[in-house]
Amino acid sequence: MAKLRIDQLSQSLQGQLAPVYLVSGDETLLVQESCDAIRQAARQCGFSERQQHHVDKKFEWEQLRSSANNMSLFNDKKIIELHIDNGKPGAEGSSTICDYLQHPSDDNLLLVITPKLDSGTQRSKWVKTIEKIGCWLPIWPISANQLPRWLGQRIQQAGLKADSQAIELLSERIEGNLLAAHQE
Repeated sequence: MAKLRIDQLSQSLQGQLAPVYLVSGDETLLVQESCDAIRQAARQCGFSERQQHHVDKKFEWEQLRSSANNMSLFNDKKIIELHIDNGKPGAEGSSTICDYLQHPSDDNLLLVITPKLDSGTQRSKWVKTIEKIGCWLPIWPISANQLPRWLGQRIQQAGLKADSQAIELLSERIEGNLLAAHQE
């Protein structure tokens, strides 16, 4: 499949879902909304169960294998989420992810969520495998000059109206904090 931009996500979720999605970035709101969109599309395709794993140094990668291989009591499709807080699964994690992706099940959708990946991690085998088999959505911060346009779009999507002065004032006050902008 490919690397996606955030504006391409909703279109890519219209067709057949990829077996794996990697969502990486430091913009909490955009990462959360992207993951929510993937989960919603998966639910519409019959993925009714969700299992979450938070990967830290003590994480046992056998848990991913177990989640992938264990069938639900009701034979439901499931979303398996891996939250890798440091963005680096280590050698065992990388190997486990790559092994899983050699034969992904149609009954599972793997959603990997990480902070922004450094350039070395972006070139790692597990990321390249995800990019080849599934979709990688790197989420970039909204720059100060992009923020007014982003705010204008969000205001319009909410069914509200604001003039350019109000949008400029809001973008100055929130200082790039998208969660604060969303609350406002």
